[in-house]
Amino acid sequence: MDKIIHKSGLIKKELALLRPFIKEPWKEFTLSEIKKITKNKSHHYVFEAMKKFALLGLIKEEKKGNTNIYCLDYKNEETLSYLALVEFLIKEERIDIQYKNLRKITNKLKNQFYVLLICGSYAEKKQKPSSDLDLAFIIPDSESKKIYEIALKEGELMIPEVHGFIFTQEEVYQMLTNKEFNYGKEFAKKHIIIQGAETYYRILFEAMKNGFKI
Repeated sequence: MDKIIHKSGLIKKELALLRPFIKEPWKEFTLSEIKKITKNKSHHYVFEAMKKFALLGLIKEEKKGNTNIYCLDYKNEETLSYLALVEFLIKEERIDIQYKNLRKITNKLKNQFYVLLICGSYAEKKQKPSSDLDLAFIIPDSESKKIYEIALKEGELMIPEVHGFIFTQEEVYQMLTNKEFNYGKEFAKKHIIIQGAETYYRILFEAMKNGFKI
């Protein structure tokens, strides 16, 4: 992580300004919207950070009248690495999540080529003491769901109780490109990525290329 930050010349405070594009990667933002969402009061700081992102090819900048509009350059391969880094920083902040319980579940999995998302109230930091911890596994199309179903059984005895869904990559792609609202579109907006961020964004970006947005 630190190597990527050093290589790009960015710092964690600047990377935090990519959070609006994590929440809604398909959306265009004005400078004022980015400032409001990230709670950064400095117009100059945010403007200069967006210039850096544009030079790195992470963000596309467009002028509409007197307003600068910014959107994610999801066709740039480097964008995947930076979004994965921001997702890692978000996960690192969430000390309220029982990661040791998640490890008890994932330790039962031999294959590590999956995406693991926290969804539901925990993803929004709106959980209550009685809230369950909701997970979503996204697995390779060729892999059986059975081993994940067995691993998730471990979560039924945990506090908070852990529940989960298992989807193949193709199933997630189909949910995102389907016109109806569904669970895939819900976790596209509200999630914390525990593992497999780059794979997750590859699926999401492919769906975006084919018209997905909320």
